[in-house]
Amino acid sequence: MSDRQIDEGELHALVDGELDPARQAEVEAWLSENSDAAGRVARYRAQNAGLHALFDGVLNEDLPPVIVDALAGRRQWLPRSAAIAAGVALLLSGAVAGWVVRGEVPFGAGAAVQIAEATPPIDTQELMVRAAMAHEVIGDDDLHLAVSEDDNSIGQYVSTRMGTKVRVPQLASLGYRLVGSRILPDTGGPAAQFVFEEAGGARVTLYVRSEAARGVDITYALADDLSMFYWNDSQYSYALVRELEDETGRDALLKAAKAVYRQISE
Repeated sequence: MSDRQIDEGELHALVDGELDPARQAEVEAWLSENSDAAGRVARYRAQNAGLHALFDGVLNEDLPPVIVDALAGRRQWLPRSAAIAAGVALLLSGAVAGWVVRGEVPFGAGAAVQIAEATPPIDTQELMVRAAMAHEVIGDDDLHLAVSEDDNSIGQYVSTRMGTKVRVPQLASLGYRLVGSRILPDTGGPAAQFVFEEAGGARVTLYVRSEAARGVDITYALADDLSMFYWNDSQYSYALVRELEDETGRDALLKAAKAVYRQISE
């Protein structure tokens, strides 16, 4: 066995099949003697399998005309590599291809911020794709767990990883218990996901991504099995997501979205 240290990145490389055969054999031999790391690798592989099961089916589908037109417009100013990355991100949007935007809720999230006309609009498609994917593949073992409702560890953890102060919403009074958070990769840098749980065990997630864009009021969107309220405050875009419910569930989610907006804006 090599004395070379095995880090988390190399475990991910093993899962993705990116190690050369010799190093792969060394890492697998090391895993046979380290049950905790082996368990993480097993969960990573299960998560990859879940993602493939969710999204592989759309890779051979034709893009909707509206997306083709949008990409054609972007090609005028995007480098080829960025255009390809945008195309891949859109191809992976199968689970949210059916999103229907239901319009703005008059709450003032965007109107309260003065934005220069040159500032680009919020990328709603990218936000929907990433927030929905993150919601679908929540993994308890990947979460930075909350110790109590008054614990500051999550706020410190997220702010350190994001590189800026991030306020942690408290929604216990609305029936949502904060159970953890995690940091995820995004096009503009790290994104944060806060995970809340209702008394019945249903999960509600808040996705926060860095995005310098025009402010957008709280807007409702829904797909076949997910419901979302999203908005932007010119520095970050936010998406509160849960499994689709009836109108009562929608109103409860809107109430939570308004509470998040108030707390973050204080």
